[in-house]
Amino acid sequence: MEDATGRSGIPVTIFWLLAIWVVLVLAALVWGIENAESQLRVATRSTLAQSERDLGFDVSGRDVTLFGVVSSEEEELALGASVDAIPGVRGVRSALTIVEPETPELVPPMVSMRIIGDAVSIRGLVPEEAVSEALLAAAIEQYGEDRVVDAIVVGDNVETRPWLGRVGNIFQYLGELRSGGFVADDGAFTLNGDVRSESIRSRIEQDAELVFDGTLPIMSNLEIAVLPTPVFNAQSSGGVITLQGTVPDQETATHIVDAARRLHQGATIVNNVRVAEVAGPTWLESIGGILDVVTRLDPWTVDIADGVLTITGLTLDEDSLAAISVLAEQVVAGQLTVTTDIQVNPAAAAVELTQLLAGAGMFENGDAILSAEGRQLLDQAIEVLQASPLAGLVVEAHTDDLGSEDDNLTLSQLQAEAVVAYLVAGGIDTGRLSAVGYGESRPIADNVTEEGRAQNRRIEFVLEGDG
Repeated sequence: MEDATGRSGIPVTIFWLLAIWVVLVLAALVWGIENAESQLRVATRSTLAQSERDLGFDVSGRDVTLFGVVSSEEEELALGASVDAIPGVRGVRSALTIVEPETPELVPPMVSMRIIGDAVSIRGLVPEEAVSEALLAAAIEQYGEDRVVDAIVVGDNVETRPWLGRVGNIFQYLGELRSGGFVADDGAFTLNGDVRSESIRSRIEQDAELVFDGTLPIMSNLEIAVLPTPVFNAQSSGGVITLQGTVPDQETATHIVDAARRLHQGATIVNNVRVAEVAGPTWLESIGGILDVVTRLDPWTVDIADGVLTITGLTLDEDSLAAISVLAEQVVAGQLTVTTDIQVNPAAAAVELTQLLAGAGMFENGDAILSAEGRQLLDQAIEVLQASPLAGLVVEAHTDDLGSEDDNLTLSQLQAEAVVAYLVAGGIDTGRLSAVGYGESRPIADNVTEEGRAQNRRIEFVLEGDG
């Protein structure tokens, strides 16, 4: 028998209650699934953001699928594990693509230095900033900050080498490198450029061997520079010594000037010696000795060029002619060829006689009568004149300023004539001598003091035509 619902066995009320319950259960189930997926999406997005990669994903229920590109299988597994650890995730499927990054090709290091005029360029490719700083500091210490141009590049893909730490030590040994520089790489440490001498080249090459100590082979393309030879000229005239020429360094120039001042005291030194890029032969060290040799001449000239030393000048006696050549040969010790053109000064006898009578009391006080000292000195003067073949000497007499000018002029003339008469009486040809008195007109000292007046009272001999 059927009930009021038209269905047998189930009341209508209970049927609808069951229907409503089923709908509610289904709705709750659907809402719960969608809410769980939403929460998983937020958690997954947050987890993947920590990888700093542009990754995608999809959530289906409690299952997560990952999309995108990773660099390795290890990274793929790590991402899957981090997502799988999210509460509520049932499983993780990977749709990730593994693309391994290209490994950068490593390159060997290189360091070079080159002298370009006044600048020193440091170039290179090194693996660390510390290496670059050490190289730059060593270059600046040797050449100065204003000269060094820094072109060193630090690269992440540059390999390190044991020799890199040694390059900075070589700069201190390159101060005598005129031009060129070096290149250091895996092949060798290569020197290039030119230096002044073979000894400098050998020293630099040996220093490089010690610095690198087998970490790099040493290659040398250093050449000996063909430099012009230095020249030197000096001449003395009228109490002025002029020095000129080119020398390789300031130390040599200073040595020459100091020697001239020491050996020729009282002379005015004009220094025109300049420092230039010239060779440094050992004869430069002999210039001081050469300047000593010519102290026996007046005037004189010294000239050094093309390996030849030429000395010209005038001497007071025949003995000096050979002696000066011998002394010059000893001083240069075979480093120069010595030539001389030295003559006896035509005024040699006059100079010697003037020096003989200098400071003597030749006459009785205020008179033209020769004193005993005067006659004794004139006897020696006769010997000098007899030994000298030269003629044409003028005997000059001078007085102080005591008394009248006219009286002094007359007195000096009488004194000059008295000297000539004594020399003629001693056997000197009268044609070789003449007498002139200048009175007080040519003083050589101050007449204010007795000492000055004594110097002004004098007899001088001059070569005829020089007075």
